[in-house]
Amino acid sequence: MTKAPAMIGVDWGTSNFRAWLMDAAAQPIDSVTSHEGLLKVPRRDFSAALNRACGSWLDRWPALPILMCGMVGSRQGCREAAYLKGDAGAGDLAGATLAITPSPWDVRIVPGVQSVSYDGSQDVMRGEETQIIGAVAMGAPKDGLVCMPGTHSKWVELRDGRIISITTFLTGELFALLRGNSILTGLIEAEGEVASDVGARAFQLGLRMGQDGGALAHKLFSIRARALTGTGSGATAEMLSGLLIGSEIATLHPELADKEIVLIASEGISDRYRTALQQRGIEALSVNGDEACRAGLSAIAREVPEWKVAA
Repeated sequence: MTKAPAMIGVDWGTSNFRAWLMDAAAQPIDSVTSHEGLLKVPRRDFSAALNRACGSWLDRWPALPILMCGMVGSRQGCREAAYLKGDAGAGDLAGATLAITPSPWDVRIVPGVQSVSYDGSQDVMRGEETQIIGAVAMGAPKDGLVCMPGTHSKWVELRDGRIISITTFLTGELFALLRGNSILTGLIEAEGEVASDVGARAFQLGLRMGQDGGALAHKLFSIRARALTGTGSGATAEMLSGLLIGSEIATLHPELADKEIVLIASEGISDRYRTALQQRGIEALSVNGDEACRAGLSAIAREVPEWKVAA
């Protein structure tokens, strides 16, 4: 091993666990993943779960600071880290980290963030704030909009590297529900696997349907009507995906003007959103979600007053 470990970073969600042994530059020396998400931890013994995943590191470097982000800080997690209200940067998040005591290790949880959405309603995030801080640390624009596609797709306004507002869409969850338990399910199952070119055309058609405004509930049914009348796309799932993403971007379109857009996501879903934005004539910078998470954990750890994590 040529690099000295500076900290352990953990992204702990409801379904999965990821941890990295990192050096001072946020580069991974070692990593571990498991399916022991929060909902699968026996007897809610999170300390034992952490030891099962990272025990070899903890035995060798028991004094390393451990910073955790994600749903581990929710009411269903290890301990609730209250949402940080208002605009937030790395220093604010570091100052509000929740220390886990008693514990054989020096463990803290990054809080979530509570803010307002583009329409003035309340919105929240937990875990994404760390990726955003990381993306900025990696050189992403400090001013603009960050798009974070996923089960709950988030659009976050940044100003001077600080989180100013949060707008969440249930896009990914709606897609999963409609694909698996709706009047569209039978069509999707009957179509099976479709050719890539057919899927691409169906996705583009769905985007156009979603981006021209109008009632989403009606357009969702129109997907079925098209299939029943012989005018369907032949790739219902792809058309549904395009419609939902297109509708999301149509809702936010007035907010996108003259702003730099950063996509933080895995490659597949990032490509879909990039295609949707390009249909509007908008280009976006892409940042890998795992890299952003590591960089964010490192950036926040350096700001924790009690820790001495060097840059």
